[in-house]
Amino acid sequence: MKEGTCGITSSPKGQKRSKRSKAEIERDLVAAITDIVVQRGFTQLAINNVSEQAHVTKRVIYENYGTFENLLRVYFVKHDFWTDLVLSKIAGECSDAKDFFVAVLKEFYRTFDENPIFQCIVRWEIAAPNDFVRKGAKNRESSCREMLEKNKDFFQPLGVDIEALYAVLISGIYYLVLRKDVSTFCNIDFSTKAGKERMSCLIDKLAEFLFAGLEVAEGKKRSAIRLLSRGIPPREVAEILEMDEGFMNALAQEH
Repeated sequence: MKEGTCGITSSPKGQKRSKRSKAEIERDLVAAITDIVVQRGFTQLAINNVSEQAHVTKRVIYENYGTFENLLRVYFVKHDFWTDLVLSKIAGECSDAKDFFVAVLKEFYRTFDENPIFQCIVRWEIAAPNDFVRKGAKNRESSCREMLEKNKDFFQPLGVDIEALYAVLISGIYYLVLRKDVSTFCNIDFSTKAGKERMSCLIDKLAEFLFAGLEVAEGKKRSAIRLLSRGIPPREVAEILEMDEGFMNALAQEH
């Protein structure tokens, strides 16, 4: 963004036009994009409409952002909360894997439910994908890759595909939030406080089930190490203890 660039308002006829700082220009452009997205949809998100709504000339937009797409990129990075949610807020606050699992799902549900802009982004990705939104979706996936890899290793003793589990749970949250004002779903009204509390309670229960299973798995792991040390083949140990064969092979290599 160029230093010292100021915007000129296109004020109603007869009124003086005033200069704005870069921060004020961006504020007005963000407000204009938000209003267009929420009120009229992404199909109306064109530079002429944004320029008119924000009272910022196209020349100033180009001077500050280079292209209209760069302006949109700045806007969507600010409103695509998922990267910040995972990498900054949640990861730094959780002491163990169970806390992390619960916090990610609960915070994702709460924030997505309260963020109409990100809801619009998801609708856009589904209804009319283009190169711009595809890049945003891929960046979101890239930002989560390291977190998912760590979770995958942690849940391997259970034979649980944590990536598939997150996919089902998070996509379910997407759907329930996006249609919450249409009707109830499975007799639950997710537009109400009571409906949201039921989702929160379910997340807690899922964590209890999963991590209780992990405690059992840790006991089985100790037994597996003893059996492997006696020369019993990994496949047989996996059968005896009803554990994942891939995990057992990895355990055999370690010990």
